[in-house]
Amino acid sequence: MFRKLTRSPLKFAPLVLPLAALLFTLASALIPSDKAQACLPCKCKQNSAINCYGGFHVNTIVNARTGDCAIEVLGIDGNGRGYKAIYATAKELAKVPETVEENTLIEQYYEYALYKLTSGEYQVNVGPLAENKVYVVTWTGCPATDVKESNYVASQQ
Repeated sequence: MFRKLTRSPLKFAPLVLPLAALLFTLASALIPSDKAQACLPCKCKQNSAINCYGGFHVNTIVNARTGDCAIEVLGIDGNGRGYKAIYATAKELAKVPETVEENTLIEQYYEYALYKLTSGEYQVNVGPLAENKVYVVTWTGCPATDVKESNYVASQQ
């Protein structure tokens, strides 16, 4: 009786090895072989955003012909499409003194705000967004240098 039990599985042995090889090949084909092509917005060559975090993009745009610089803040809607929240032209920026005595609001659109700070830097605040978080991007000049990012949770009112 024991011989009958061991003989019947053995008749499938010639099929096991090819079947295992086929399964291994299929599984290998499903494993990614290349690196993912994702990047933070500020590190992507095809993206001009100066910020890495938050659901928005801050750009400083230099006109190649005139050298004028503008600041643009793009929001990103629920479908992943960008929309212009703030666009401060070179003329608008020129109206703001080089040094201000108090932090000065340049332009605002809903939860987006662009400021000139007493330090001479520009700052964009966005929020509060999900989880009551406010994102802050601060930089020097136009085009942007020395970019810093932070965020905080706004207190409930």
